[in-house]
Amino acid sequence: MGGLTALPQISYEGRMSETMKPISFEKIINMCLEDYHTKGKIFEIDEKNFYKNKNDKIGMNFNNQFLRFPIGPAAGPHTQLSQNILTAYLTGARFFEVKTVQVVDGKQMQQMISKPCIDVKNVGYNVEWSTELTVEEAKNEYIKASILCQVFGIELGLSDVKDFVINISVGYDLEGIKSKKITNFIDDLKDARNTKIFKECIDVLKKNINKFKVFKLEDIDKISPNITNTVTLSTMHGSKPEEIYSIASYLMVDKKLNTFIKCNPTLLGYDNVRKIFDDLGYDDIEIRREDFEKDLQFDDAVDMISKLIDLGKKNGLTFGIKLTNTLPVVNSRNKLSGEAMYLSGKPLYPITIGVAKMFAEKFDGNICISLSGGIDINNIVEVLKTGIAPITFSTILLKPRGFLNIKSLLDKLSKESFSFDRLNVETLKELAQFSKADDNYKNKGDGRKIEDTLVTFDCFKANCGLCVDVCPNRANVRIYDEHFDAPYQILHFYSRCNECGNCHTFCTRGGYPYFAKATLYSELEEFKNSKNPGFVKLEENKFKIRDEDGNVYKYEPDLDRPDEGKKKMEIFLETVIRDYSYLI
Repeated sequence: MGGLTALPQISYEGRMSETMKPISFEKIINMCLEDYHTKGKIFEIDEKNFYKNKNDKIGMNFNNQFLRFPIGPAAGPHTQLSQNILTAYLTGARFFEVKTVQVVDGKQMQQMISKPCIDVKNVGYNVEWSTELTVEEAKNEYIKASILCQVFGIELGLSDVKDFVINISVGYDLEGIKSKKITNFIDDLKDARNTKIFKECIDVLKKNINKFKVFKLEDIDKISPNITNTVTLSTMHGSKPEEIYSIASYLMVDKKLNTFIKCNPTLLGYDNVRKIFDDLGYDDIEIRREDFEKDLQFDDAVDMISKLIDLGKKNGLTFGIKLTNTLPVVNSRNKLSGEAMYLSGKPLYPITIGVAKMFAEKFDGNICISLSGGIDINNIVEVLKTGIAPITFSTILLKPRGFLNIKSLLDKLSKESFSFDRLNVETLKELAQFSKADDNYKNKGDGRKIEDTLVTFDCFKANCGLCVDVCPNRANVRIYDEHFDAPYQILHFYSRCNECGNCHTFCTRGGYPYFAKATLYSELEEFKNSKNPGFVKLEENKFKIRDEDGNVYKYEPDLDRPDEGKKKMEIFLETVIRDYSYLI
């Protein structure tokens, strides 16, 4: 039933909901097991795409932790919620730089981030920064994620030991980082055993142990409460070296954490960056010389880093640098709000490698560098061969195939082996020179703009599902329903979505799936605050529906009554109840 009819033009102005909420640990466990045992997938990742290769040739000892694969998502949209981190783990990620926390958090932060906040059609741009959760919620999500990865590593045969690293990220000044809110966050993630959420997760596992087929009761005792021993420091553009040094020294000396400081791409210099953009065809990217001049300068960075390396050694800790942060550019695209936005993706790669080369030469290869900046299938082998590790990425995960791009990267690495004892300066110099003219990173353009013709149901005749794959929060899922023309329909989870806009960017019908698709609400208040078509459960077998035309009414599903005479939304709801009840 149904067909490809045009969606009436809808104004989405003022529709931002700011509703993203964590899922309880028990609900995640039940959803994962039900979905896996009945549909052969977890958070829309099919079992065939779980990365089960245990090749340890590319592994490393990272700050006395076993890191099987030194790659994973950067601090950003893919490391904010526990289900995102688990999804990345399933597809092979083993290093997680979780989203930055600071004293400004929760609703206050949500109000500071305009939506949509991501634009990665070609180059990567964003206007987001630290977590939209409260610091307490973020802490809980990272603890839950660590436990989930340990549990499902055993249950799914991915690993019988903890083989991943969670690297926390904090910002942005010393006063904020020394606040009770952030110091408690750090202490609880160093050792979570006495936290309420850790105890709750352990209790949930014991209560539900019979639902697992491989994970056993005795495995619960092996779950590590030590979530992290490593931190990455993010500071504001323009921060003085004295301020950065004081924070890093506090994190090492007082908090006893292995510490990396995130450096900015401005270290390469305005003229060098401008030439790279122009040579690769990004003459439309506008940068400001003053952003480079007010930022940390290279000679000052070298002096500061030298002192911090010595301080780390004195305290028996690793000190390193994370290259690089995103690059501030002038917002000339009219897709995101504000005067400035932050660049990532393809054009950031040669800039980041250029900065890495500068530090490698200055320190004769004796410096720990973790890297994030335009990493993809075309450069990951070459970057790792320089001795740089771990490597993180974000933009590639926001592109088509989403989390499955992690599996593709690991497939590329499957026959390789690497040494991470020290940097290979000559290899890095050659790579930096080559990257500035690499065809893979030349400007390919945004492509044509697509008119919005997205409909609630049957938006495609063949498989598409791009809005499912590119969502970092797993807020869109496929619901197979034979009552419609398309093989499956899209169900949108209102409470999982932070309206980043990425599904709109890649919608083949130019629409806004997070507004147009049938939406499942977790509570009535969400339903009232939204205009999306969809449904919310009121009580046993009673729902409130908003259909595609905006009509709102109560509905009592009757799965035994023929579908004739029922509206599409009613039929779809009954399919969800019948085949996917664990999602409601």
